[in-house]
Amino acid sequence: MNLLKKLDILEEGVAGILFVGGVAVSVYGVFTRYVLNYPQAWITEIFEFMLVWSIFLGFGMALKDSRHIQVELLFDKLSFKYKRIIACISNIIGAGFSFYLAYSSIELITLTKIQGTKTIDVGLPMWITFLVLPVSLALMGIYFLAKSYKAAKGDKKELTGELEVLVEEMKELSEENKKKGVGA
Repeated sequence: MNLLKKLDILEEGVAGILFVGGVAVSVYGVFTRYVLNYPQAWITEIFEFMLVWSIFLGFGMALKDSRHIQVELLFDKLSFKYKRIIACISNIIGAGFSFYLAYSSIELITLTKIQGTKTIDVGLPMWITFLVLPVSLALMGIYFLAKSYKAAKGDKKELTGELEVLVEEMKELSEENKKKGVGA
């Protein structure tokens, strides 16, 4: 198993656990507030921490699987050669931007750590919450580079999309079956 697959499993596992944990904390908060009439102040901070971490990790997961909203009006009109070039350039720009933001967020973390800023109810150091920025943005940068590499190789799934590749494969299978006389 290569490094990106291991990273993928780790990232999805952590994001999933944080999301489910956040939902569980939220349900517990609703229960204590409305059923027991004894609201817990710490619930909101823990819920926000878990949700923010799971969402920021989810950004990279969505990028890796090409699940972000894309406007492909002009891109779809390009020839395969120009799609490769544009996809490589745009992914390299995305990687550069992600790595720049990851590096810049370290200053925020350092400043928050020096100031000793903590959350009000739990007393959790704020730099721990902000640590998701360089982690998730560095992962996004890595995924942008991987997408750029796939585009440079001419990976059809990367350039035309998963659905188009599946439709093309189904057409090919249908033609093969017609030649064999299957499914007439």
